Amino acid sequence: MIDADALPGSKPDLPQAPLPAILDAAIIGGGPAGCSAASWLAQLGLSVAVIERGPRLCGSLQALTYDQDWLLGQPGESLAAVGDRYASHVRALPGAHVLVHRSTRHLDWQPELGWQIHLDGETLAATGADLPERQPLRARALVLATGFTPRHPAPLYPAGPRHGRVMDAIELTASRDNLPPGRLLLLGGGDNAIENALFLQARGHDVTIWSRSDWRAQTHLLQQLDARPGIRRRPAQALPTAVTPQADGVQVSSKAYGDEAFDHVAVLLGYEPEPSAWLLVSDALQRAGVTAPSQPFRDEPRFGVLGLFVAGDASGRQHPCVQTALGDGVVAAKQVEAFLRPLREAQPPLALRRNNRQVIHITGLRFGANLGVLDFEREGPQPIQVDAEVNLGAQTIVSRDADIGHVLDYRRVRLIIIDECTAEHTDLLEALLGKLCTRLMKLPGVVGVRIKVTKLEIFPDCQVAISAECGQW
Repeated sequence: MIDADALPGSKPDLPQAPLPAILDAAIIGGGPAGCSAASWLAQLGLSVAVIERGPRLCGSLQALTYDQDWLLGQPGESLAAVGDRYASHVRALPGAHVLVHRSTRHLDWQPELGWQIHLDGETLAATGADLPERQPLRARALVLATGFTPRHPAPLYPAGPRHGRVMDAIELTASRDNLPPGRLLLLGGGDNAIENALFLQARGHDVTIWSRSDWRAQTHLLQQLDARPGIRRRPAQALPTAVTPQADGVQVSSKAYGDEAFDHVAVLLGYEPEPSAWLLVSDALQRAGVTAPSQPFRDEPRFGVLGLFVAGDASGRQHPCVQTALGDGVVAAKQVEAFLRPLREAQPPLALRRNNRQVIHITGLRFGANLGVLDFEREGPQPIQVDAEVNLGAQTIVSRDADIGHVLDYRRVRLIIIDECTAEHTDLLEALLGKLCTRLMKLPGVVGVRIKVTKLEIFPDCQVAISAECGQW
């Protein structure tokens, strides 16, 4: 059993104050992005809790003990040391509550009430909170900062129980100092793959590096690779068709090289957003009748109105990096502060705020659409009528006049409807409704969409219509 308090960066520098009944923000994920967001939120005067399932903040950096030179202002320092400083900084901030060794097992969201976070792990009493055991945290805003996970593409990475001879990027980093010299295959062509090839060959390994494309690493790493003729290189070649762990090694099968034997294989083919928290968010929003975000979850205004934000590599950033994660945390904190500002200032009564919803109505829009499965429907456009309602949610009672940039232009809504219905032929009316809903829900500020499409001439004695509703109403 790990003693979390014995780990650097996991014991509070100052006693934590009791958790408030309702937090301004909860952050799922205690890596660099989560710590950065927490730091800014606390310094903005907001109450925030960082929920980390591991035993410490920035725990993913602890295995990275080699010197790095890509963090501006911190050359020659390990990421492990950098992570320790981030963790200590957050723990010392008044208003920042750190909950380690706790996993989020369930989320709920309700209009006006915000987010409820149900946790596994130690009870909240350990944080000083005067809350019954298992009572959920409540927060007005939620930030996903869960980082990334290595890709495990089949058939290159075996399903089921992990096999010690086939490793992903995190597993290789944790074990490479202690790997006995042998035949080692690295699948990948980026910075991580080439840096590991150089490191492991210097430790006495017989290294082969195999990339499905040309090398994508930094120039100085490629120059070092060129200076190591002992490293076998296979750039721009189709990857193996099978990687099969065996008792004494790994069999690697490919069309180009047949069956080969290696002692270890490392699959270094990049990362993808860690999906667990996003799945909980998606489930919570679906139960509340709100169309959930796609994965990876990007920053979209339609979810900001729900108090839902994302920071760091959880957004599917192209190049995962501590430096960019820190910046993303700052942006997320400022978005949370802007979202909460109206809630913290004087407001009209709740009933008045609810009645202040604005909806754009487009009624009786008629045009020819490329729609239908019948032969005559494929010969040319068919007349349809579209009726749409676009919910913009609660708006300020007095809006700024004479500036179209402050509102959603209904001309844009009309053009999107016509474009989506005429751009290509769609067989099913149900599919067209789905495309219209998806497109309109992506507009800034839109929280709900209702669409009705009527076929005007499909039958001589009647009209046929199908309607759909998505989002918040």
